[in-house]
Amino acid sequence: MKKDEFDLIVDKKLFPMIGTLTKNADKSYTSRRVLTIESDRYLDHHRFNNVPYLPGVMGLEFFAELVKFLQPEKQIVKFENVEFKSAIRLKDDQPQEIQTDIEFNENSAKAVITSQVIKDGKVTDETKLHFKSEITFGKRETETIKLPPEKKMPLLNKQFIYEILPHGPLLHVLTEINHIEEDILAVSKLKKKQLMSWKHKEFLINPLSIEACFQALGLMDFIDCGRAGLPSKIGQLIFYKTKSEPYFIIGQKKGDVEKGGLFDFQLVTKKGEVVVKAIDFQTIEINLGETTNILERIRSHQIRMLYNIPKLAWLEVVSNSLLKDKLSREPEFIGAFLHPEEISEFDKVDEKEQMKIIPELYAQKRALRIVLRTANMYDFKINLDEKGDPFCQYKNKMIYLTTKGIENYTLAMASYRRKVEIELTQKEELLKKIIKKVKTK
Repeated sequence: MKKDEFDLIVDKKLFPMIGTLTKNADKSYTSRRVLTIESDRYLDHHRFNNVPYLPGVMGLEFFAELVKFLQPEKQIVKFENVEFKSAIRLKDDQPQEIQTDIEFNENSAKAVITSQVIKDGKVTDETKLHFKSEITFGKRETETIKLPPEKKMPLLNKQFIYEILPHGPLLHVLTEINHIEEDILAVSKLKKKQLMSWKHKEFLINPLSIEACFQALGLMDFIDCGRAGLPSKIGQLIFYKTKSEPYFIIGQKKGDVEKGGLFDFQLVTKKGEVVVKAIDFQTIEINLGETTNILERIRSHQIRMLYNIPKLAWLEVVSNSLLKDKLSREPEFIGAFLHPEEISEFDKVDEKEQMKIIPELYAQKRALRIVLRTANMYDFKINLDEKGDPFCQYKNKMIYLTTKGIENYTLAMASYRRKVEIELTQKEELLKKIIKKVKTK
């Protein structure tokens, strides 16, 4: 250690992320910290291709801890020009030492996280820049925004979200994606028990709620153009004064950048009070493997949400290409939804006619399964009335069916009322936008 440099004593319970802290001769500060799977449990829940990554938001929490310890009278109002330049990975689950440097000015600071480059198994003098940010101090303001209306049926529930995202339970911070249209509306309900499972006494910048925003906007990009994104840059991350807990995430896509998307987002309370606002949040693409089937399932649900579903009725949307792919791999699947009598009739028609009626029958059977609350689709036999309209009589119940084809999708409505029309409740432009995305994939 050089002259005029000295170590500071840090309470590890109050400041678990700082590690050893040194005041440098130039009045800057350096923290050295070894990340391990055992001591930093969240790393085991933030794996991509089975490699643990330090979440970008936890890097910002590192910076916030240093500010709180070194200048407790200061309040962070903004992170600016944030860059997650190079991921911090724990290769083969091995410990990784990182260094955090922070330099203070009167009302601001600059902070970076770096590590020593390892070549051929040996530590070199070369450093790699991982995260960086400018930090502004001051007094937090208040801001309230108008909330977009919630859909009764969310686009993605928590289970579906984490079928897509590889995050482990400690980072299951999204409750639902309510809808994605011109904007995204998501919900993040974080319980105290979930926070305590991290074994941290206190978080300073609401990192789990901000992580929920990162995940939500990454999903918006995934659904919009089929690429999954991790945080790359943030122009500004602004904090506001509020006494209520964050609940909604509202985001807007502004465009595309190289290998990613560009967004703004707001983390707000149930009453619309802004907790955190991000301007120019950028993602960078990461490979999640084959995702075509997941995207088709989401697209089908997006289309369903644009239509009016009357009481005692159900609308089902089937992706023709997904069904065709499944039948090519599992020809026997046809027996899972066709009634035995339908199979014998089905075998009498040519292949072209079969390909036409299969999606209609499958969509109708799926809709019937919901309305009749019965698991086995092959129990239902669909008949035609004197006008050629489909219906199903099942255990003294008469169900009427309506079908409609839209590009590569088949829609079927099952209802206790005769001839219920399949009608859009939203702007037709939204439907065209979804279909256009599908056709360009």
